[in-house]
Amino acid sequence: MTSVGTHVRKAQSLLETLAMILAGIVLLTMGLIIVASILGKLLFLRPIPDDLLMVGLLNVAVIVLPLAYVERMRGHITVTVTTDWLGTRVLGALRTFGALAMAVFFGGIGVMVAGRMPNEIAKGAYYDGVLQIPTWPMKLVFGAAILLFVARLVLSMIDGVHTVITGRDDDPTTETPNEEV
Repeated sequence: MTSVGTHVRKAQSLLETLAMILAGIVLLTMGLIIVASILGKLLFLRPIPDDLLMVGLLNVAVIVLPLAYVERMRGHITVTVTTDWLGTRVLGALRTFGALAMAVFFGGIGVMVAGRMPNEIAKGAYYDGVLQIPTWPMKLVFGAAILLFVARLVLSMIDGVHTVITGRDDDPTTETPNEEV
């Protein structure tokens, strides 16, 4: 692999790890909002305004931010009943096709969401509620996470093509460490 390719992969991995950490922080924030709202209602008869809306919006970040990391670890749910007996090259071709299909699907969703953002920012669109939370910040997070995911899918496609050509799967997640007997 070239030096540029190595640097791109390291940068991609760093961004994926940071997105995963951010998703964890957002998840903790969601829990804090819920606890604070419940305590506010019990102790002061006033919950946090728009608490359910905020938790719902933050849930988007918890779902999409880890996607690229999960793809890097090949952690998506897969059914291998029929593919376990296939050769490495065929599995590489299937992995490439799957990554391409996901990139087209999720990339299309990302483009549609990103295409609506400038109009929403210009209009000042917001969610109805006491706090009038603008619509665009979470859509920006969604678009950035989908962009990161599609970038990882492109790397997965490259790895799949490499596996088809060479017959070797250089996936670090499938390697087992040397065990001493």
